[in-house]
Amino acid sequence: MYLPFGTLKRAAVQKSGPDGTARGPILGAAIRVFSRQGYAGTSVQDILREVGVSKPALYYHFESKAGLFRAILDHAFDECLGLMKAGIAGLPPGEQQLVAVAHAMFRFASSQADLTRLVFASLFAAPGEVPAECMDPSRRRRNFELVRELLGQAREAGVVARKADPDDLAHAFLGSISHRIRSQLLTGQGTLDLVLARRLVDLFLDGARPRPLPAKKSHP
Repeated sequence: MYLPFGTLKRAAVQKSGPDGTARGPILGAAIRVFSRQGYAGTSVQDILREVGVSKPALYYHFESKAGLFRAILDHAFDECLGLMKAGIAGLPPGEQQLVAVAHAMFRFASSQADLTRLVFASLFAAPGEVPAECMDPSRRRRNFELVRELLGQAREAGVVARKADPDDLAHAFLGSISHRIRSQLLTGQGTLDLVLARRLVDLFLDGARPRPLPAKKSHP
């Protein structure tokens, strides 16, 4: 497993549903336990002890341990997508939107560290370690497609080279952001903030190759 590492923080999942049910507390407790013990090492009884509800209450909201784990992952992708969409609203294509996306991902990871660890652990799990029914590839693809669409718009606006493939651009961009998140969770060093988001977007758009100095004007 990719876990555990770093200092665990309580995930910011709502404490109760709009009808006052136990769904929210169960999700929060499950995130904490799964992040400490992994999927295979966690039993339903472990989660019940953490949250203090009965087994019928858990199964009323979630059909199984796998169903509960899937609900957690679905929540993660939905929440991150919502933050990204809110961040880019009203911004022109290009640099500002990319900074907003990077910053949204950083805010999600910083505020929901346990949940972010679970997502990474699930994505990098060995075959069969996490049941296939726990994963919804369409949700992960949906988040990727948003970034791909933004980079396509940036290409049309002349912010990135027209010859660049939007899929390659999206993988490169998300790869750099995801790596910084993993590194921060692993080491606890650095801050996932707007300053870093801007710096990474600048590097992504400008590249690392040195630019030739402008030619000096000759004087007659």
